[in-house]
Amino acid sequence: MRLATGLFALLMLLKPTVSHAGQFGTPKDEEGIRIFKSTEHPTYTGRFHVSGTRSTLVGSMKDEPPWGHLDYAGKHLHPVDGRIDIEVNVRTNSGRVIAVFQDGTDQYRIVFDRFIAAQPFQDGGIATRVYEHGDSGNGDPLYPKTWLYLAGWGRADVFKNGDPLYNDYAAHFMVMERSRDMETHEVHYPMKRDLPGGETDPAGMEIDLWVRSKEQNTQNFPPFDTFLHLYWDEVTWR
Repeated sequence: MRLATGLFALLMLLKPTVSHAGQFGTPKDEEGIRIFKSTEHPTYTGRFHVSGTRSTLVGSMKDEPPWGHLDYAGKHLHPVDGRIDIEVNVRTNSGRVIAVFQDGTDQYRIVFDRFIAAQPFQDGGIATRVYEHGDSGNGDPLYPKTWLYLAGWGRADVFKNGDPLYNDYAAHFMVMERSRDMETHEVHYPMKRDLPGGETDPAGMEIDLWVRSKEQNTQNFPPFDTFLHLYWDEVTWR
């Protein structure tokens, strides 16, 4: 009798439970296997605090044309003392990005606090969970196609030793997949590929930030008078 009772209890434990539609997290149709928009999560706050260290300046602040401040080959990368702090609210497209770094004896500070969308995918100025660049159909092709965990577009000011240097310049930050080879520091882009994913490494993460002038100079790449570009490859989420 005890054996029968024990077997019955075991069978009841192994018996599949029946979920009713709408109960807890029961998927509806195939929605359980797709990537949800952030706003589809009932507890989503929209508040992000992300920081980056191990700063790299692409080129230098004293470069004369012609220069290449994307430097896919990784030949003109300069580790600098600095960090970036991102505190933004995606729901309100507000917040602030502060980056500080030192190049030579000069101290620089970037204040990026006006977020403006120029295209629908930018979601008002700050967006999450979207592909950009490369052949994604979003943004320019200057970077490989990458998944953006968080990104912002708008206007920034740059200060040198406490004094204004660039005022109200176009700016863009990305918390993105790792774009550079860990050994050679190259960006393997563009390359002929058969796979649909971009030339990035989803096993790593980085923060990229650029600030550029409106004025152009076709001697440079990208073709602007000013294209200040930094990245941070140690990323902390808070």
